[in-house]
Amino acid sequence: MTEPEPGIAVVELARGKVNAIDTQMYGEIATVFEALSDNQDIRAVVLTGRGRIFCAGNDLGSFRVMDSIGGEIEMREARRAIFGVLDCALPVIAAVNGPCLGSGFGLTSVCDLVVASERATFGLPEMGVGVLGGGRFTARMLPQQAMRRMFFTAEAVDAETLRRWGAPIEVVSHDDCPATAMTRARSIASKSRYALTLAKKSLNGCEDLDLKRGYELEQTFTLRLSEHPDSKSAVEARIAEMAGGKKA
Repeated sequence: MTEPEPGIAVVELARGKVNAIDTQMYGEIATVFEALSDNQDIRAVVLTGRGRIFCAGNDLGSFRVMDSIGGEIEMREARRAIFGVLDCALPVIAAVNGPCLGSGFGLTSVCDLVVASERATFGLPEMGVGVLGGGRFTARMLPQQAMRRMFFTAEAVDAETLRRWGAPIEVVSHDDCPATAMTRARSIASKSRYALTLAKKSLNGCEDLDLKRGYELEQTFTLRLSEHPDSKSAVEARIAEMAGGKKA
């Protein structure tokens, strides 16, 4: 993890040539994101991959020796990693710089924003290597039939195809991918950290609720934020901005 600018952390998936994830790396991902939640100096996080590949998914070597006991440990660590990103107190931006497969796709699906290189590909190879998983996370980004096509065929698709199928991703030129992700991070990091953490809790909390219960939950977070000095400062700044515009 690095902090290239004040308020912004960059987490790089880095293991071997293709950034495949093993049990230890799952644990490291979870630990890093848990620590970021507590880091008062950080307000936005960028998740990317080292080199030309974002993440090739799970290390296939672990599948060769997987049994019910060892497999349960690995599955638990995989859940910790993915839920660690989802539950991170701060907004997370995925900068998908290349192939994004399996568990890598899972990590991307729980980020708050996704910026993808035109060279990025996305896939669920599980059915092709004798395992299952990934469908539920992919359904967070795609309609059911698009997700099922990817799941049953185990065929990867390019970023533009994923976007055309309904994934809310921003596709940019390969060279612009890191810079675009940082631009989005700067926009987020300019906001109050307290407001950002409440917003993340609010959005995560109401995602699976119906309209009425979800909006009611959001309103409770609005009330909590309204009592904070950052809220009052933001309101006064906006009023002053509007007044200045009218005078002009």
